[in-house]
Amino acid sequence: MEKKTKPGAIQQLLNYAGDNKKQLYFSTFLATLGELFGMAPFIAVSLLVSGLFNKTATIQNVLILFVVALGGQVLKLWLTYQSSFMSHKATYKILKNIRSTIADKMLRVPMGIMLDTPTGNFKNLMADTVSKLEDSMAHFMPEITSNIVAPLCCIILVFILDWRMGLAALITIPLGLLGYIGMMKDYVNKSTTYMKSQNAMNSTLVEYVNGIEVIKAFNQGNTSYSKFTGAIKFFHDSTLAWWKQSWLWSAVIQAVMPTTLLGTLPIGAWLYMTGTLPLSDFITCIILPIGFIAPLMRVGKYSEQFN
Repeated sequence: MEKKTKPGAIQQLLNYAGDNKKQLYFSTFLATLGELFGMAPFIAVSLLVSGLFNKTATIQNVLILFVVALGGQVLKLWLTYQSSFMSHKATYKILKNIRSTIADKMLRVPMGIMLDTPTGNFKNLMADTVSKLEDSMAHFMPEITSNIVAPLCCIILVFILDWRMGLAALITIPLGLLGYIGMMKDYVNKSTTYMKSQNAMNSTLVEYVNGIEVIKAFNQGNTSYSKFTGAIKFFHDSTLAWWKQSWLWSAVIQAVMPTTLLGTLPIGAWLYMTGTLPLSDFITCIILPIGFIAPLMRVGKYSEQFN
């Protein structure tokens, strides 16, 4: 008899969505559409600058490009709002279903386990741990998809105009990946310690507050408070150690990856001066890449949160 394959994390979460799956899928469509409209200002500016250099721009053309840029930005904001509203609404239903499932499970667990488990652990599970899913679930599907599709369309457009400029626009990505490699050094151990210290702090806090009457009655304040402060110190030290290791690499990534001009400007200028790249394509291939790196960086942010 074949063993049933356990569904992945995303599929398990979607199973809790029930009828709200359609809302998540539609919110993803709206977010993708919004990102595509958000590229309109970059295209309009490149066409405008090209027209000015070629002396073909007219007042009418400028006004049309202005309306296109403004309209694209307005549509992006509206579609993003609608997508976010829809995905959050579906996500809160998912969290409700998860908490209901946990509550049903607790009713079937032997009483001995319930009595032996600290109250803080249940608080962490029902409140904190489930709440952490909200930000990732509400943003993961719509924003991961939209922040990949829209930049991909721009990258393809640049490669269609000139494949050399397409490669030049991607030069900063390998440099930024070096920063990600530095950030991910010993990631598993550091993230595990961080989660462990956070859960320990929350559990200790709940136990301390709930048992304050007993603590005072038996004069155990110093012992209980030292346990609480020890948990806080553990969380502080583990968090700070992780952030110290990540700060420099994060700064490198934020500074280098969006700076597509590092590749497109010198290579494009050389191609233009040698007569192998038209001025209009040169300008377009400089401006368009400026808009597609930021969404790709957001992909890394949300995928890390979901992880």
